[in-house]
Amino acid sequence: MNIKIKRLKDKTITEQVYEELERKIVFCEIEPGSILTEKQIADMLGAGRTPVREALLLLSKRYLVNITKAGIVIPEINASVQLQLLEIRRVILKVCVECAIKRFTQNDEENIRELLKQIDTTSESEFMNWLQKRQEVLSKASKNYFIYEELRNTQGLSRRFWYRYAQQGQHNEVKELHRHILQAVYDRKLHKAIEAVDAIIDYFENFVKRYTI
Repeated sequence: MNIKIKRLKDKTITEQVYEELERKIVFCEIEPGSILTEKQIADMLGAGRTPVREALLLLSKRYLVNITKAGIVIPEINASVQLQLLEIRRVILKVCVECAIKRFTQNDEENIRELLKQIDTTSESEFMNWLQKRQEVLSKASKNYFIYEELRNTQGLSRRFWYRYAQQGQHNEVKELHRHILQAVYDRKLHKAIEAVDAIIDYFENFVKRYTI
């Protein structure tokens, strides 16, 4: 279904194109393995070629598209790639929670408290937005730009794999694992935060291994 991107006060056209295209890729509305042209994407989103090109460059940085001579390739879903990503996410997320606890501010406390309040009322369709907010709040709490960027760069592919294969009820299990990380950081308990990171990465590794190609 084609849409029409409209100019908003708080977001540029490029940001809107990026968000909508990311959503379509993550939820597999654009099938993995598809090859598209810039024009097809522009027509699909009702946007100009320039913001589409700019958004595609950002998406390629985050491994959600490959820009080739043949066109814009949506990567296939690959379990071995997910396992490699999880190796990196485990290390970076541990550093992230350590830095966040060390540099914790009142603003961080308020942001995490709000996330913890929201998690129980977040529907399955809203969960992706909650996850994006959680990633932003937690990584920014680290006060380290490179942690923020690296976590952001690996999130899209992981979410796509999850939404492709997750079953009813598994979203609630993952919510609890995310809650444990946030609560441990909120309480400034590093040991529990590290344990919570290992728990969620172990969960995802076991989840991915069921679909190893």
